Amino acid sequence: MSRRAMMVLILAIIAIHGILLWLLFATDSAEQQLSETRKQLEEEIALHSETERGSNPFRTQTEPGSSVQLPESSGGASSAPSASPAQTPGTVAAQTSGNAPADRDPLAGLTTVKEKPQPSVPSTTYVRKPKKITPVKLDYSGAVQNDIAGLKGASLATAGILIDMDNNKVLWAKNPSKPVPVASLTKIMTIMLSYEIAMDDSSPYTLESLIPVTTEAINTPASKVDFRKGEMFTIRELLVAASVRSANDAAHLLAEHLGGGKADKFIEDMNRRAKEIGMTHTTYFNAHGLPGKSRALDNQSSPEDIARLCLVFRQYFYLMELAALRSAPFREKGSPNYMMLQNHNNLLPGAKVSTAGVNGIKTGFTNRAGFCLAASCERSGRHLLAVATGFPSAADRDNFVHVLLDWGYTKIGVSKPKAASSSSKSASSAKKTSTTKGR
Repeated sequence: MSRRAMMVLILAIIAIHGILLWLLFATDSAEQQLSETRKQLEEEIALHSETERGSNPFRTQTEPGSSVQLPESSGGASSAPSASPAQTPGTVAAQTSGNAPADRDPLAGLTTVKEKPQPSVPSTTYVRKPKKITPVKLDYSGAVQNDIAGLKGASLATAGILIDMDNNKVLWAKNPSKPVPVASLTKIMTIMLSYEIAMDDSSPYTLESLIPVTTEAINTPASKVDFRKGEMFTIRELLVAASVRSANDAAHLLAEHLGGGKADKFIEDMNRRAKEIGMTHTTYFNAHGLPGKSRALDNQSSPEDIARLCLVFRQYFYLMELAALRSAPFREKGSPNYMMLQNHNNLLPGAKVSTAGVNGIKTGFTNRAGFCLAASCERSGRHLLAVATGFPSAADRDNFVHVLLDWGYTKIGVSKPKAASSSSKSASSAKKTSTTKGR
């Protein structure tokens, strides 16, 4: 072998050894880098998991020995009760911070994120127990029948009655036992029965039970509170809407839900409750009072029956409070669908035909029923109830019931209240407006 060939061979061997040494070092470096990367990833995953456990605003504290009761925020009477308080962002930091004084509540000042109650599941097993009531016996002795001398408007009524609720004496009557379409006077029964079910100890419902809006309720004709898909309301809120706004969609939703998912079941119970009260000339086909396809399918009742119903209704103080409201808020203020509900009862003090002592109960109107009203009134500790149906206009109805109540109180020896001065009226109006806004 020549000298030159020997040198080439030696250089080739050296190069091969160099390449092998480089590959060896490169492999060790890659393995070390891979190990470091894996370790870093594991640390990041662990850190991320710890952060998630500590900062999730919807996770309640359930670790043994570390359960914390967050202070509940104040709410109005119509607010639904909340489930267990939820942890807010920053709660963990507040709990573990070593800078907080030992005598200071680490949760003070934090905004409580409250879990919204789940909607009630319609019950298919709850059956309301019958309530035996001795039907009220009305005393017609001395009652004025049909028209009243010197009193305009009685001739416009299809049927009506005026009774002294303290002794059940009838002061005036016109076709008192005649079944007539009663429109939204239907809701007196709907509201009362819903309230009775919610207050029943054996019932799965309470006033704070949440009811999800249904397609049927959304499609119910006006008047309404314009339900949106996905909304949920408490029974209490729906009672306000049905009472103050006379909302047909709210009345239907109550019936549909409390009937176990079918309004028909609730309507059957409405008719059973009517019989328990002694309403012998009453038939309900729906929970809101909208007209049926024919007059025969309209909700029917008589002034006597409506009076018997109101005598039971007035025993529920809360329902009478709702009936006396001239206005009430519905939904959260500031929300896109917020509305201020207005009462159609124009005889409430401060309304169009303000009538001293009127504190409820319900108005109604359809083309076949005409304009109807059941008005309760208290003056000097005496209580009258007027039921009037079939008027051609709201003004005719309101003006007649206004003078009818004055006439009735004169008949039982209670003098008409003196008209307030303009200054006192203004002060009284301002006070009522303030009170209403605060409710």
